[in-house]
Amino acid sequence: MNFNQGVKKVKGKIFKNSNQRKEEHGSVLVIGILFLTFLLLLAMPFLLQISNDQRLSEKSYKAFAALSMAEAGAERAIWELNSGDIYSWSGDTSQRIFNIESFQTSDGETMGSVEIRVENPEGDTPVVQSTGKIPYIGSHTVDRSTRVELWKGDGSYHLFDYGVFGDEGINLNSNAQLEGDIGTNATHLGCIYLAANANVSGNATTGVQSIPEDIIITKPVSYITGEKQALSKPQPMPSIVPPEDLPYRGEYTLASGNQDIISESGVYTSFLLQSGAQVTITSNVTLYITGEFAMTSNTALEIADGVKVTVYLGGSFVQDSYSEINNLSMDPTSLVFLGTDTFNGDILWNSNTAFWGAIYTPRANVVYDSSAEFYGSIVGKFVDFGSQASFHYDESLGDLKIATGSLGSTFIVKSWHETFPPVGS
Repeated sequence: MNFNQGVKKVKGKIFKNSNQRKEEHGSVLVIGILFLTFLLLLAMPFLLQISNDQRLSEKSYKAFAALSMAEAGAERAIWELNSGDIYSWSGDTSQRIFNIESFQTSDGETMGSVEIRVENPEGDTPVVQSTGKIPYIGSHTVDRSTRVELWKGDGSYHLFDYGVFGDEGINLNSNAQLEGDIGTNATHLGCIYLAANANVSGNATTGVQSIPEDIIITKPVSYITGEKQALSKPQPMPSIVPPEDLPYRGEYTLASGNQDIISESGVYTSFLLQSGAQVTITSNVTLYITGEFAMTSNTALEIADGVKVTVYLGGSFVQDSYSEINNLSMDPTSLVFLGTDTFNGDILWNSNTAFWGAIYTPRANVVYDSSAEFYGSIVGKFVDFGSQASFHYDESLGDLKIATGSLGSTFIVKSWHETFPPVGS
């Protein structure tokens, strides 16, 4: 074999190997494309699921916001019926309509619109239908609606359906012991708070549409024996208006070591018991203290057996340690403290003696810093039980009806629920 023939053979082999490598590279590229296509096909459902989840999450958020707007619209209508001018709304005696085209949050963000309809606005049983609408995709909106049935009460309420109810929350410090159901209109985290070793023998109820398990806080060795549940509608906290025909008595001060008897109703600008003083109420009376109510240490307010007493509070209340309010009948329905709208501070209860009675102060906080037994019911803006406090609900208070003073002027919620499908859709 000569040199030229050898070169031709070598070149042929080189050319042949180069073609083989090109064919191999082409095969790898095709396989790679097929593999990527396969991965894309596998990933496509996952990507679509993520997209669907995002849309569902966005729609769920907007649905919740729309329902909140609808409820705000219902609250607006109830306020207009009770305190505003529903007759300025469009419509007639059969139906009044009001639209909020740009519903804004507290920081000025526009959320959507609200349509409010009130059927039978001049009757004793109006019906409020409110729909919140939030833009979604294109011209579509997410709509949620509420329907609220009202009735005009006689101004009397069952105020003591719960053992303890705090409009804005309840706090139990360590070793506080409560027997009876408790509740709140609040929905924030810790709206019902039990410190270590604090116990509730009864149900615990939180605000509308809340998840009690997520917002009730119980520290170690604290417990709630009953159910944790959410309100189906807000618990009303009606204002208290004292009677207008009570005789004026001026200031009342009982000096240290003195004793006195009260047997007649009246309005007092202040009611002060100084150290060692004791006053006994011997007849059914109604007292209205427009200013300071104070019992210093070692004083006593005694309620004779078989006597019923109602005390309206308009200013402030302090009961110092070792002072006592003795309800000799031991009947909680016979002694009721009612706070007016001007009574909006704290009711400070520091007594170390047992108490039988009921407290309703819708605009004031109740601070029960006592290790003594409390038999009755407490309703306040916020209720705080100190360490070692002991409370027992008296179920007879559930049947007690209290005249608030706003006779025939207030609409009361009979039922409150979401409607499906949304009204007007």
